[in-house]
Parts: sequence; structure tokens; C-alpha cells
Amino acid sequence: MLTKTRGIVLHQIKYGDSSRIVHIYTENYGRLVFMVKGFGKKSRFKRAFFQPLTLLDLDIYFKPDRNLQQIKEVHINYPFLTISGNIQKTSITLFLSEVLSKTIPEEESNPDLFKYLFDAIRYLDEKENISGNFHLFFLVRLTRFLGISPVNYFSEKNQILDMREGAFISGLPPHQDILGKKDALFFSALLEIPVEKLSAMPAVPGGTYDFLEKILQYYRIHLEGLSKIKSLDILHEVFH
Repeated sequence: MLTKTRGIVLHQIKYGDSSRIVHIYTENYGRLVFMVKGFGKKSRFKRAFFQPLTLLDLDIYFKPDRNLQQIKEVHINYPFLTISGNIQKTSITLFLSEVLSKTIPEEESNPDLFKYLFDAIRYLDEKENISGNFHLFFLVRLTRFLGISPVNYFSEKNQILDMREGAFISGLPPHQDILGKKDALFFSALLEIPVEKLSAMPAVPGGTYDFLEKILQYYRIHLEGLSKIKSLDILHEVFH
């Protein structure tokens, strides 16, 4: 069936000399895997089409029972204006695409998740001076769409985040997988703050890198198979 959909590039794997296997999160069908043949400068499938988090318009031959789908036509939906020339934004893009590749399940479409990703990626490109908290915001807010967000909120009574239970609690649990008061408050604030006000947030209590590690620990507790994020070290070098 020939059909149209928007898509977000997650990652690609080289296959032979001139082909790629490309994972794309699509608006209409969820995560799909495509075999792209004749990949390169002289091909209609340009390398720029399949860079991490590129936003695409796709004409595809979709078959539900097929492991590898085919692309008929592809166009960039929104050309990046700043990401490719900004090392901080490029490193954020690489990091987020790796996390998304390892966390977004292969299942049916999720319009709310797609809209969140699409809008957040555009914001990253359009905002001239991006907050150093953007990737923290992105991951914390993403928990809602992955179904692993805490079930309640930080309060005067509940000032500890029990990461195993996914809940803010009043007393220490019998394990170490927690966020203390300052980190729990920051986590809760990221769940609620509008993205436009990120730059006004105070510094992360224990430092951006440590807090990011705690977010990834939260992910690993609730999502199976989240292995080491290779681009994390690059992100750390760029921001420090």
C-alpha cells in the first residue's frame, strides 16, 4: 500500500557499500525500519535526509507484516537552520536520537508522542540560545509519553522520588534508588515548566551531568534493554 506519513529519523546502520537500514518513527505507523538502497550523493536518497532527528515527509510502500519497509519518495519537512552549525545542538541531537532509538518501542502509532517529539526538535533548532537544561527537560517530559512518569507530584509532604515505584514519597524506602529533596524538586519542576521558561530555571543541584545520569537510571529501572548511551560522554565534554 502506497501511503504518506511524516517521520523522525532515529538512526541508521550501514548495509553494504551503498545501502542503509534506517529506523524512523512515523506519525501514522509508529516505528518502522526501512531498507534504503543507492544511498549517496548521486542517489535521490541524499545523506542529509537520514541524519539524526531529521523531520521528513515520506511516501512509503507499507506492508504490516514486513520487517523492512520501502520508501518511494522522501523530502525534508523542516530544514534545520541551526543544529548542523552548533556543536551544542548537534551533541544534544546525537544524544537524544540514541536514547530514543533505545526507548521507543516498535508498536502502533502514538500521535501524542509524535507531536511531542516533532515540536521539541523544531524548538531545539529554532531557539537561538538553547538552555543547558533542554535535554534534561526533554527526557523528563518524555516519561509521560512512554508511560513511566511518576504517578504523583512533589509536595511539602512527599519530597523524595522513589525511582523504583515512580512516586514521590514522604520517607526513605529500603533501597538507594531515590532522588533526594533537591533533585526530586528539580525533576518535578521539569515535568511542569513551559519550555519557553527553561532558561530561567536555576542550576541543577548536583550538576547537569550527575542529574542526567539519574534520569537515565530512572529510565533503566522502568525500561528493559536500555544499554550504555555512547554519546553521553560527548555531550558531557561539550557542555563542560
